Amino acid sequence: MIKKSVLQNNIVLITEPVESSNTVAIGFYFAVGSRFEGPGRRGISHFCEHLLFKGTSNRSRRDIALTFDRMGGMVNAFTERDDVCMYCVIPSSQENVFTALNSLSDMAYNCNFPVNELEKERSVVCNEISVVEDDSEESALDALAATIWKGSPLSQNITGTVEDVMLLSREAVEDWYDTYFRKGELTVFVTGSFDVNQVENILKALPERKPCLEYPKALHTEKSLFWNSGVFHKKSSFAQTQMYQVYPFEMPLTCGRYYALLVLNSLFGDTMSSRLFESLREQKGLCYSVYSFFSCYEDVGIWASCVSCDLKSAKEASHSLIEEYNLLLKGISDSEIEAAKEHLCGEEIMGGEDVEYVMKRLARNLAMGLPLLTTEETVATIRKVPKCDIIDMAHSLIESGLGTFFSFGKKNPGIENCISKKLKFFEVPDS
Repeated sequence: MIKKSVLQNNIVLITEPVESSNTVAIGFYFAVGSRFEGPGRRGISHFCEHLLFKGTSNRSRRDIALTFDRMGGMVNAFTERDDVCMYCVIPSSQENVFTALNSLSDMAYNCNFPVNELEKERSVVCNEISVVEDDSEESALDALAATIWKGSPLSQNITGTVEDVMLLSREAVEDWYDTYFRKGELTVFVTGSFDVNQVENILKALPERKPCLEYPKALHTEKSLFWNSGVFHKKSSFAQTQMYQVYPFEMPLTCGRYYALLVLNSLFGDTMSSRLFESLREQKGLCYSVYSFFSCYEDVGIWASCVSCDLKSAKEASHSLIEEYNLLLKGISDSEIEAAKEHLCGEEIMGGEDVEYVMKRLARNLAMGLPLLTTEETVATIRKVPKCDIIDMAHSLIESGLGTFFSFGKKNPGIENCISKKLKFFEVPDS
């Protein structure tokens, strides 16, 4: 049974016991991400995420690592545009839960940023940024965000540049941590085999924090996001050409529209038997990688497809990609809807055995203002999605007039006249 509590210190606690499990997942979600960073603070949320592990007033960097290693668990963190998550997965026992929760709480409240550790981690983060810049897909996604949300907070990449990170002072990091990690909004998710009362008692003892906003009744951002429609090409040094077709949608989604989009995305480009994979790769051999995905933020979501191919195939691949959207508007069969639903249900059933997956599903649903569903409830909801909702979702996205086509490669593959005569073509200049 899923339980949501607001503790007296304003921490929101969401628990889902799974008695058959031998593990526990604990996630601390902080309401800050790259979109909240202004000039002179680019990359600071991600840098703080790294520094959570570098020592507190009670534990050294090595103490933190040994705590989780000795119990055979794992501890990690990630930064997104809307939030930062620090989490662990551990073998189930009261002692382990006590140790893990106290360690994560210490990291959330008592980081002390030793100068030598901070500077070493600055170098680590700069190396991470270089790895991202060497990855064609990661670089393309950053360039896509900078294009479709040009000039808005979502357009900034999550890590910042090397130059951004080198400019971050220890004082700036301490202030950001104090505002958003030590005193800011915090939601804690715990899933697996554990004692709910034990978890509540440990968290209740922590200092008071800023109350969490309840989405979608309240937002952290103003709903005035810029969207850049058109056909765009940005030059890159990579051998492969990455091409995206992207459609925006308003947030929040209703529960019905979310699950309709989930099924639509699955049948269109999220599986080996999907339309995009079958057409562009299996039948035409135009690419190695082709898929669709969607991303949701507080104020906007995007549904996108991506094809990665060599330059000589790019023009035909772009034609084929757009044609698949046109074919989608002409009809969707009952059999492919059924296949997509069963695929998604199978993923949920397998994911239900993974406490980390369950924890992140709860976090995603809360962030999107959706009902907090168990695995069984999620499967039942997917199976009940009506065909008409899936078709309506496809038409509302594709016929919105807001579609954007973006290519990222050495040369423009000749897309300016083959995508849509209604959309203007732009060469995106180097930053």
